[in-house]
Amino acid sequence: MFEPTATPRIFGSAPGVDFAQSLVDGLVARGRDMSPHDWAKTEIYVNTTRMQRRIREVFDAGPARLLPRIRLITDLADDPRNKQMPPAIAPLRRRFELLQAVAKLIEQQPDIAPRAALYDLSDSLAKLMDEMQGEGVSPDTIAALDVSDQSGHWARSLAFIRIISAYFGTSQDAPDKESLQRLVVETLADEWAKAPPTHPIIVAGSTGSRGATALFMQAVAKLPQGAIILPGYDFDLPDPVWQAMDDEMTAEDHPQFRFRRLMDIIGFAPKDVQAWSGAAPAHPARNHLISLSLRPAPVTSQWLSEGPSLGDLTIATQGLSLIEAASPRAEAETIALRLRQAVEDGITAALISPDRMLTRQVTAALDRWDIKPDDSAGMPLQLSPPGRMLRHVADMIGKPLTGEMLLILLKHPLCNSTETKRGPHLLHTRELELHLRRHGPPFPTADTLRGWAAKGEGREDWAHWLADTIFDFAEPCTLPLADHLDRHIALTEALCAGPSGTDAGALWKEAAGREARKTCDAIAQDAEFAGIMDSKDYAALFGAILSEGVVRDRDKGHPQILIWGTLEARVQGVDLTILGGMNDGTWPEAPAPDPWLNRVMRAKAGLLLPERRIGLSAHDYQQAVAGKEVWITRAKRSSDAETVPSRWINRLTNLLRGLPDQNGDTALKAMQDRGQEWLEMAAALSRADQRSANTPRPSPCPPVAARPDRLSVTQIKTLIRDPFAIYAQKVLRLKPLDPLAPNADAPLRGTIVHEILENFIAGGFAPDDRDALMQIARDCFAAKCPWPTIRAQWIARLDKSADAFLADEVTRQSLSDSRVIEKKGEITLPNVGVKLTCKADRIDITADGHALVYDYKTGVVPSAKQQEKFDKQLLLEAAMIERGAFADIGALPVKAATFIGVNAAMGTSDAPLAKNPPDQVWAELETLFAHWMQINRGYTARIALFLKTDYSPYDHLSRFGEWDTSDTPKPQVLT
Repeated sequence: MFEPTATPRIFGSAPGVDFAQSLVDGLVARGRDMSPHDWAKTEIYVNTTRMQRRIREVFDAGPARLLPRIRLITDLADDPRNKQMPPAIAPLRRRFELLQAVAKLIEQQPDIAPRAALYDLSDSLAKLMDEMQGEGVSPDTIAALDVSDQSGHWARSLAFIRIISAYFGTSQDAPDKESLQRLVVETLADEWAKAPPTHPIIVAGSTGSRGATALFMQAVAKLPQGAIILPGYDFDLPDPVWQAMDDEMTAEDHPQFRFRRLMDIIGFAPKDVQAWSGAAPAHPARNHLISLSLRPAPVTSQWLSEGPSLGDLTIATQGLSLIEAASPRAEAETIALRLRQAVEDGITAALISPDRMLTRQVTAALDRWDIKPDDSAGMPLQLSPPGRMLRHVADMIGKPLTGEMLLILLKHPLCNSTETKRGPHLLHTRELELHLRRHGPPFPTADTLRGWAAKGEGREDWAHWLADTIFDFAEPCTLPLADHLDRHIALTEALCAGPSGTDAGALWKEAAGREARKTCDAIAQDAEFAGIMDSKDYAALFGAILSEGVVRDRDKGHPQILIWGTLEARVQGVDLTILGGMNDGTWPEAPAPDPWLNRVMRAKAGLLLPERRIGLSAHDYQQAVAGKEVWITRAKRSSDAETVPSRWINRLTNLLRGLPDQNGDTALKAMQDRGQEWLEMAAALSRADQRSANTPRPSPCPPVAARPDRLSVTQIKTLIRDPFAIYAQKVLRLKPLDPLAPNADAPLRGTIVHEILENFIAGGFAPDDRDALMQIARDCFAAKCPWPTIRAQWIARLDKSADAFLADEVTRQSLSDSRVIEKKGEITLPNVGVKLTCKADRIDITADGHALVYDYKTGVVPSAKQQEKFDKQLLLEAAMIERGAFADIGALPVKAATFIGVNAAMGTSDAPLAKNPPDQVWAELETLFAHWMQINRGYTARIALFLKTDYSPYDHLSRFGEWDTSDTPKPQVLT
């Protein structure tokens, strides 16, 4: 295939050339005289599976021939030809071994790192070890670094680095994959030096950014029929610029630096790189412009000298658009609109972005047109249905089961997925949810479910299955990893199987289920190396491993609409390329913090610098921006702050603005105008229809027969302040849904305090018996408040106010001989037919037959003026007592009525009975009810709330916010 030569055969493919097509075209042109046997012996090494598949697709397009062997460089360690070497151990096994070692170090030196950082440290240490093995750096080299100018942090880092020393050297009978990869490459290079193969061996599409890969490329370049084909090689870069990139500390972030490094390793000059095929870039002028914009910082002065040679920049920027959206959502919707147009036009389009949030938003926006893109990154396994189910169960084990977690599991689509119809399961789940929301408890038990099942028909089997399945895992336990995994999978399968299932339902089905099963099997295979751990550590470990899995189904996506990562974009050719999320920190991504070595120490040790990834991203950008039609998109603002454009956008726009004589500013404006046109179309598509009129303030007028005929004294305040709430509750019969997870809130504290005082007063204790009061308080809080910290705080608050309460209680009990507690009363107003109900906290009866009414308030105590106008609870109770509404005590004159504050202030508030005697209050109530029986009297929303910011549980129903309290209500008669 190749003519003999004394120099390495180094070829290049310019940015903007379809690399796979160009590769095949060059092979065909050079091998036209080769026999089929020679074609079959030819070996091509590529660096990604997608590139391997793409090259095969080009070959499959014809004509028919024997294909060369297309291999992955990363699979050299698994090559069956290396039988003399031991197989590499599973990466998960090494991770488990490191996990145990790091855990032991933290136990021995607790101050070296927190236990919570165990898994992050283990992962980071494993990555450092892989890098050291791939780059051929030994732990001795790291330990010998000059750290005289470093802080005490180095001593802690060195303690961890010593852990991985045992995994280096020839004594390892089970090497890691990176170590084996380098060993295979070195062995292969030695064999080829002694007996070089005579058939063509080509390394195509790799930049040699990793040490072992660069060594392999060096060995191939020395072969008689060896060749290197560099992707995205910048033929426009002058020789002085190549020579200036000799310091990795300053040039590592340049897109062509990896090739400059290969020049030193392999021994060739820029002039030695030849074009692999005759394929020309889509836009040579654009390549020249981008090349100049990306010059290393020390030589950007060349913009002034070389800028005029670019010619008319409107030609160089033809087909290039710049979209700067106001928000990430606007960016995603604009991209989706352009991709939809690509489908209409019958062209292929690819969105390239490292921002997975953006790609998900674009996918969601495309759903409007029922377009599902072909996403090369797939779905994270932890976000798939099996992944979520497994994570939920792992997080549940070893903790008290809350109602929220129970319902999360029951509502998961895989729960009880054996049966073809999940209707009964979902119905029982709904009924159980309503029960738990209304009645609790915060931490359900098996008895809770069995008691609930006894109250309804058809629930028994389902409830007993659930009670027998899920409540044996609340106790934390310390077990080997294999036992944790077995318990975890058994519980998950039981939940997915359901009451009548015999297998795991749909848990392990479809692509996501198979991937989840594969991950669990991998953990089980090497679980013996992980040692013993508690439930919390197991959940964290399992979640971390699951997060690394990916579910791919390339047959489901639209063939014209593609989403690629930056790596996949290197070898593809499409009609439209969209570079999304072009903001600094996203593209390029900010280097991750290294807990072990700073960049100077990395350079001294021979490890990769953090800027390496920036350089690779820059190379990806340089290749992608050279496509036929290219969009560069970014959002000017993220969810919380202004964004900074990618440094490559800044370089390009600054260069264009600095060349007005070449129409640079005109070209930039044209790029922005093309983007603005699509931004405006996307905004118009997403804009809500303008309403002809604002939503009116509701004031429904239901038929008189449908209006409430039963109200409590506490609801009278609501009727006066927010009538719409009474309408929703009494007419529409809508009740606010209680929170799924009960909170230690003010209503709960008020309920418990009422029970404490009821038990104390009814128990016949001395009015100043502090010990009895506090013992009752401790018992009630223990029974009703399951949160230890909150319970202690509430007991402390009551203990602080107990003395003041008991002192007043002595006075109160001296005024009466008997009392009734929590007594219910009711009475019907004959003229309007409405029944008034009440549950009095306490009614004391004096020796002369008068009633003293008391009501406990743990919140704000209403003032006398508030009671006169709005909060008429005590005034109405007094009127009811005088009319015999409480059957057990009969009709009694009311001497006084008082709100007793059981709070920090411990204040009291007497009802203004003198100004509002019971007869007057009763007459006012009859008048009020008579008005509400008029057909044109509407239940207006939020008519007289104490504060405009007060919350009503029916604000969403009244659509408050679309109107405000300054709007005039419009009564609407309903029939």
